[in-house]
Amino acid sequence: MRSVTCFALVALASGSLYACASGGDAGSADDAEAPDDESPVAEAGTPDGATPAYDSGTATGYDSSIADSGSPDTATSHADTGATTADSGASSGLDASDAGPLAVAVAAGDRHTCAIRTNGTVACWGANEAGQLGDGTTTASPWPVNVVGVAGAVQIAAGWAHTCALIQGGTVMCWGHGANGDLGNGASVQSATAVAVTGLTDATAIGAEGYHACALRTGGAVVCWGFGQDGELGNGAMMDSNVPVPVTGITNAIALGVGSGQDCAVLQDSSVTCWGDDEYGGLGNGTSGPDSDVPVAVVGGMSAAALAGGLVGECALTMSGTVSCWGYGPDGELGNGASANASSPVAVTGLSGAAQKLGAGWYHTCAVAADGSVQCWGMGTSGQLGNGNTASSALPVRVLGLAGATQVTGGESHTCALAGGQVWCWGDDSNGALGNGVSSGTAAAPVQVQQLF
Repeated sequence: MRSVTCFALVALASGSLYACASGGDAGSADDAEAPDDESPVAEAGTPDGATPAYDSGTATGYDSSIADSGSPDTATSHADTGATTADSGASSGLDASDAGPLAVAVAAGDRHTCAIRTNGTVACWGANEAGQLGDGTTTASPWPVNVVGVAGAVQIAAGWAHTCALIQGGTVMCWGHGANGDLGNGASVQSATAVAVTGLTDATAIGAEGYHACALRTGGAVVCWGFGQDGELGNGAMMDSNVPVPVTGITNAIALGVGSGQDCAVLQDSSVTCWGDDEYGGLGNGTSGPDSDVPVAVVGGMSAAALAGGLVGECALTMSGTVSCWGYGPDGELGNGASANASSPVAVTGLSGAAQKLGAGWYHTCAVAADGSVQCWGMGTSGQLGNGNTASSALPVRVLGLAGATQVTGGESHTCALAGGQVWCWGDDSNGALGNGVSSGTAAAPVQVQQLF
């Protein structure tokens, strides 16, 4: 059983899956998303050659075959399926630069952040002790640096100190921490440059959190790799794997929600199944323990469209645009006005408008509403809720000044969003994770990532 204290000591991250419009969920995404301009439903777009999928709640990406017009998605140009994605064209209420759209997806790791540019290359910033920025060094950077050897990226996902990118065509490349097999390349060592995940050529969505990652394959199977000692790999064993292993019994998944301690999948019938750490009720099956190394059904009959995984909890975007969460909740992480754990889904209350996308951090979650606003709940001690202060909140609060958002993603104690083709971040900046040239302090409201070009 994994404890929150242990996570903090090893600095595991909570990522989210995201998909670009040209999608990161979360795993993560960051996360989860639903089609723009309509209530959340199964999305139609996928990377070239892939079958349709929802956002995994931990990755972010875009379909490079889709010409992005720079305007919000319409009913015929859907937001992310877990492999196509959040459109970069919505305008932001904050003053974006005149450079035009620079990014199409963003994924927050523990203390670093990465984005896919409009040309399919990847840039990262923040902490880099394990090479998670992918620039060939282990030197931190408060400015974006280029990931070496990655082109044609369509999704991005970030874990504690590793990052993975889905490449158009279905291959996956990862870089950074690798001691637990996080990179999936058959080795258990870190790499400051991207390496190919072994045997994976038909991925349609990816998610990464903590020390592991998962991918949705063409046809609906799920594979995972990396740390598995709490059952995170879902293959019936509580042990690490440095190559992808199939999650037991899943053949018809359409979305992933990859958390640090637990992983979940939306199945074709919109039901949800989870596996991994259940100490705080993160599997949503009505119990708090034991952990499970195979998928178990989330109770309550929820009809889900997408997911976002946190440190030891999960949130789901329902087909009607509401949000439900389960797992760890003492800091308001479940968004239901309470400060307690829940082993089955509880409804997030007070969201303004129907949610379209989700992004989860360690102890907080955010939603993009239909009007492009971002609302967050949970721990706020580093300003990660973006509402101008450092108070936690058990109910959603609105991120200041941010409009036209198309994606949101959370890290340990920072949050980032995509709006107007620009990336905006807020929260803990002590490792340069906000990308604004600063490596200290906090920002309780969004700041623009600089030098992303």
